[in-house]
Amino acid sequence: MPFLLAVLPYLLIEALAFWAVATWLGVGFALLLVFGLMVLGVLAAGFEIRRVNRAALANRVTVGRVAADYGLLSLGAILAVIPGLVSSAFGLILIFPPTRALARTILAVKLIKSIEDLGVRTFEMTNAQRPQANYGSFQGGDAEAWDPMVIDEDELQEWTQRIRPEDFTGDDKPGEKQ
Repeated sequence: MPFLLAVLPYLLIEALAFWAVATWLGVGFALLLVFGLMVLGVLAAGFEIRRVNRAALANRVTVGRVAADYGLLSLGAILAVIPGLVSSAFGLILIFPPTRALARTILAVKLIKSIEDLGVRTFEMTNAQRPQANYGSFQGGDAEAWDPMVIDEDELQEWTQRIRPEDFTGDDKPGEKQ
């Protein structure tokens, strides 16, 4: 059912376009135009792919541009061979260099915006962006009423002067095993 809902508008647009051209030129010329656009699309796509290959081998274009051109040319060729006036016309638009460059630029801007939005959403989901959680006091009682113990410098110096290794082992008498 979802497939049918996706294909139904396409079929309706193609049928209306064919009906309009067949009413204007006649059914025979409309069919000839459909097949002519298909052949023109395949030939133009082959020519453009060879041209992009030559430019890529001569290192005249970037790798990203070559990849985008291959993708758009492939989509254009697929759309061109699908029987229908509208799909063939869109396929030819993606195949010809000036309109392909425009489509490549528009898609690149959308891709960059999507990547930036992903980065922002990811940052917002990390703990660095969230307010710090307060887990309260581990002393028991009310957190507001708890007065934390303050150790000043004199107390620290006194404690470090009389420190013993046993303070850290838990042994009251060093040398004796429990």
